[in-house]
This record gives sequence, structure tokens and C-alpha cells, in this order.
Amino acid sequence: MTGAAVALGGGGGFIGRAVTEALGRARVVAFGREGISEATCPEVHVLIWAGGGRDGGEEAHVAAPLRALAVAAARGARRVVYVSSGEVYGVQPVPFNEDAQRLGDTAYARAKIRGEDEVRAAAAGLGIEAVIVRPGVVYGPGQRPGMLIPALLAALRAGQRFACTPGEQTRDFVHVADVARMIARCAEDDAPAGAYNAGTGVESSVAMVVRALAWRLGRSELVELGALPYRAGEVMRYVLDPSRAKERLRFVAAVALARGLESVADGPQEQVDA
Repeated sequence: MTGAAVALGGGGGFIGRAVTEALGRARVVAFGREGISEATCPEVHVLIWAGGGRDGGEEAHVAAPLRALAVAAARGARRVVYVSSGEVYGVQPVPFNEDAQRLGDTAYARAKIRGEDEVRAAAAGLGIEAVIVRPGVVYGPGQRPGMLIPALLAALRAGQRFACTPGEQTRDFVHVADVARMIARCAEDDAPAGAYNAGTGVESSVAMVVRALAWRLGRSELVELGALPYRAGEVMRYVLDPSRAKERLRFVAAVALARGLESVADGPQEQVDA
């Protein structure tokens, strides 16, 4: 697929911008909430859907990608890569593998589960290969403040106290550069269709991440671990099994958490939409 055009939904967002860099700007036809039409979309080989944030609902995670898929198919697309979330797994034993039940019961998880199913079904009807990518907790420079790491950094840089839960819950933190590389890999013709976790396989506590960033900024005294209760139904352990991506895609996350946290603590403070 070298040099072939890629239609990218959510191209101006946090993950979308990283995907554009991974693919090469000249190959990407990026679009946002305005969508695409047969009049505005050139011939493309692949549709990547990375649009919609946590508050996007079924319009952003189901209806919009289905509309884009219909247009991309009419313009020659033979593959769709739908960016879902590891949140679809919900509460169950770790590590989560791609064949596990999708038990996620947040509004975001439910929208992503339906999006996966609807995109797969529509792609099958169009004779298009479908790849589902389920990232862990994505972080990196330029992320909007609604997520844990950018919210923490914004507070500490402003000299404000940061209240959070005790932080005993664990997460699979994966750098946005690694997620973008994997999405780009899934857009290639020889990447087998199916679902893939985009994670590190490393289980890290929220408290450890919070303390590490506060220490790096020299503002440890501003962190209030345990000031807030856990949310009802909190997923206490969350780590993805990355073995399928390694075996079938020859993909392994390359950014270690320590180096990734340095990149957000020492990097630019620019924030972009998800």
C-alpha cells in the first residue's frame, strides 16, 4: 500500500495527528466532524476511524464512522481500521485478550462495542476487510486536559493542588506514538483482519504515575492521593495482552513508561482535541 491515500477520521485529534505523522502527511486525507462525501474524498485505499472523544456517544462512535465507511468504499477503500478502546473489556481477569468478553458498561465502552460490531458488519457487506484496534490508556504530549495525565500536569504547572483517588487501580499506559505506529501497521495490506490490543502488557498503578510526574515537576507536595473515592464500578486492574499484535503484526510497543512520562513532563504544553 506504499503511497496509497488514507482517509482519516479524527485527523485533527490527539491520536489522529500522531497517525498522520506515522503515515506521512502526503498520504493522509484528514477530516473531522464535517465528515466526507464522494465529492470531497479522493480515491483512497483505507479508511481509519480515530474520531470521537469520550463524550462523543453513538453519533461519533457508530453513525459517523458508518457514513465515512460508505463514502470511502465508494472511493475505492478496501480496508477499514476502527480505533476502539481497551475499556470495552470492563471488569474481568487480566490481562485482557482480544477473545475475552466485552463487559465494559460505561457509556463510552457501550458506544465503542456497538461501533465495533456495526463497522464490522457494514464492512462485511461491502466486501471490505475490517481491523479493530483497542488501545490501552493512551498518553503523550498535546493531550487535552480531560484525561488523568494532562489534568495532573495542568494543575501542577499552575501551582494548584491535585486531588485524586488512592491510585491503587492499575492501567496499561501506552504512548500515543506507539498507538499511531500500530494503527499505521494495521492499514497495510498484509496486516491480517481482526481485533488487536494496542498496549504494552505492563500493569502500572495510577499512584505510581502520579507520584512520578509530580516528582519530575518538583511539585510532590501538591498531590493529594486518597482525597477522592473510587468511582462506582471502578475497574481496578486493567492491562492488555499484546501477544496477538506481536505474533500477527510483528508489532511491539517501543516507548517505555519512564521515557514516555518524561516526554509529557518536559514536552510542549499544547493541547488538542481528542
